[in-house]
Amino acid sequence: MAAPTIAQVNARVREVADRIQPLLAPHPGLARRNAHAHAWLGIKTLFGEAWRERADLACVLAFVEWMDAHPNDDYEAYDGPVRHRTTEERGLLFDPSGD
Repeated sequence: MAAPTIAQVNARVREVADRIQPLLAPHPGLARRNAHAHAWLGIKTLFGEAWRERADLACVLAFVEWMDAHPNDDYEAYDGPVRHRTTEERGLLFDPSGD
């Protein structure tokens, strides 16, 4: 993703995390829930560590909106789109990761 696109995702995650922070239920083993970490962990869990290069922007934003509506649900409960951009869409001739 281009820098403005990543900035758009960052801004939306920040907004949603600030809104859901007081709504997060206690979690065993955590003294305090961190909504920002919760949101980013969800993105990395669903779209992979290389989400910045591979994930489709619309799918990432749809997941963030889902988190806004379902702050305490497991990431696996998300049934929306999870699409990765093809090698051609990323402007590459081949997939360097071998996936």
